Amino acid sequence: MLMLLESLDRDAWRPTLLLEDAVGVEPIRARAEALDVPVRMVAPLPLGFAGARRVPALARLLRRDRPDVFHAHMSSPMASKWGLAAAVVAGVPAVLGTVQVISQYFPDRSARWQLRLLARRVGRYLAVSRAIAAELATRYRWPAAKIAVVHNAVEVERFGGEAPPGLREELGAAGRPLVLTAARLSDQKGHPTLFEAARQVPEAIFALAGEGPERGRLEELADRLGVADRVRFLGRRDDVPQLLAAADVFALPSLYEGTSLAVLEAMAARRAVVSSAIGGTEEQIEDGRNGLLVPPGDADALAAALRRLLGDPDLRERLGSKARERVERDFTRAGMASRVSAVYGELLGDG
Repeated sequence: MLMLLESLDRDAWRPTLLLEDAVGVEPIRARAEALDVPVRMVAPLPLGFAGARRVPALARLLRRDRPDVFHAHMSSPMASKWGLAAAVVAGVPAVLGTVQVISQYFPDRSARWQLRLLARRVGRYLAVSRAIAAELATRYRWPAAKIAVVHNAVEVERFGGEAPPGLREELGAAGRPLVLTAARLSDQKGHPTLFEAARQVPEAIFALAGEGPERGRLEELADRLGVADRVRFLGRRDDVPQLLAAADVFALPSLYEGTSLAVLEAMAARRAVVSSAIGGTEEQIEDGRNGLLVPPGDADALAAALRRLLGDPDLRERLGSKARERVERDFTRAGMASRVSAVYGELLGDG
């Protein structure tokens, strides 16, 4: 969302960010304001009756401000349901939502009917992968004609530099291979599979950049599996480009994804990537050409792929180079913003 705000042509669009007044949003507000994007705080619209009751107030705000486009950024098909409904009620000319991921949770029958009714009125849904688009059309039964694919993007220019002196030593990887995983510490990301694989790659150090609710359980698991001395829990980091430059291999054994930004960043940094063969990631990585794919949850296959890469510097270099080429061709922020702007224009009758 922030990348889109930064990349939109300001001669054509004047964006305003509507941000729920909730705990933890201040960093998003600060980043948007640094981009010279006005921020309006609105009451949260949670799922259920509490959120439905606030739809009229948001609809009144939208009628007063009269935006041409209402674009919701959705962490799941259920997210922003009431915000989209308010935009439809307010008569905003172009109403659309970007669906970032489909979780393993499937809404109940009542919620599915609500979403289908809403989908008839929303102008367009942008899926960040073909896999998500197919899921929305088949499982959720949203109108296929209203679903378009716009992959996520990466700021390519931020990646590909040299590692700062001493960083590998700081991570305990002096003279040893370094495997990096940058991801939230949550069930989705498959860290237990990574730890099981780490047992079979005893020469490597595994660095985890990210924080999340599973940290305590994962620390206990690393200790129980006997890999705690080689697993570094780095917490939240703002130097991921530098961490990628220091790493030999990037690994992400997720169970499900949309278009993984972490994978795109690793590809932009010319790192050899090992990831799960799941929807979305299979649209980024072509196995054996610009990375390696393994079955989700398969620790033995992940370990074999890591050993293969760590033992073959030429292969790492080739895969990393092809990965960078793929990102520069298909996943730039300028390309993403252009495709989104084209959808705005189409919904407004300009395209």
